[in-house]
This record gives sequence, C-alpha cells and structure tokens, in this order.
Amino acid sequence: MISKTLPIMALLAIVSLVAVACGSDPEVVTTTTKSPPPPERPATPVPVGQDNGSGSNSGDGTPVTVGLQDIGGSGKYKFVESELSFKAGETVSFTFKSETEFHTFTVDDLDIDVSVDSGVDETLTFTFDSPGTYKLICVPHESQGMVGTITVQ
Repeated sequence: MISKTLPIMALLAIVSLVAVACGSDPEVVTTTTKSPPPPERPATPVPVGQDNGSGSNSGDGTPVTVGLQDIGGSGKYKFVESELSFKAGETVSFTFKSETEFHTFTVDDLDIDVSVDSGVDETLTFTFDSPGTYKLICVPHESQGMVGTITVQ
C-alpha cells in the first residue's frame, strides 16, 4: 500500500509546486495623472440665422462648436450647447469636442449619429431641411442627463 501512495504523493507535490509557480504574476501598479479640466463655458443658446445659402454638405455651413463634457473633465455629463436652434434650409458645420470620455452626438429623427473619442475633434456638416424640435442624446450617457434639443424653425 505504501508503494502505491508514495508515487501519488510525489506527483501531487510536483503538481502543487508547478501550480504555485505559475499561478500569479507580480503585482503591477499603474498611476495616471490627469490635467486640470478646461474651464466651463456658460450654457447659452447658439446664435441662429446666418444662412449661407449653400444648402450643401460641403463643409461651408455656419460654424457651431459643441462641447461634450463629462465627469472626468468638468464634472457633469452635458452638451455645451444643449439647446440649438437653426432655420429650415440652413447648413451647419459642427465641430464636436469631447473632454475625457467617449461620447456621441445622436439625433435619431434626423439620422445623425457621430461618435467622438476623447481628445479627438469630429466634424459634421448638415443641412436642416425639416422644421421641428428634435431630441439630441449622447447614447452612453443619456440616462445621466446628457440630452438636448435641436429646434429647426
């Protein structure tokens, strides 16, 4: 009986040593420093009305910059500006600037869905053809209040 148990015990000891030797990596500690957030701009509606008459998606529209703010930057999920107003037929050249997280500028009823990575400016030129009020959302942050409206007069 001892002659059978000794090889089994030796095998278990070897397997245990191999498992312990391969089982864990040394602890890795990573530190990240963040630069201070950009100053928050006051939320005021974007001026409307300079229709350039181009009616095209050529990038020649009224320039509008939309900030996509977040907890890692200014401390709250929101669009700056969140209330946008344009004239029917107006072409707008948007520039989207994300603070520190991935965001979207999404208007389902207008088939607008722009993804904006942190630190990368995205652009969109769009002609607003149909009057109405449209819901603007950031898909991953809608439930945290990152919503707005686009009104086309």
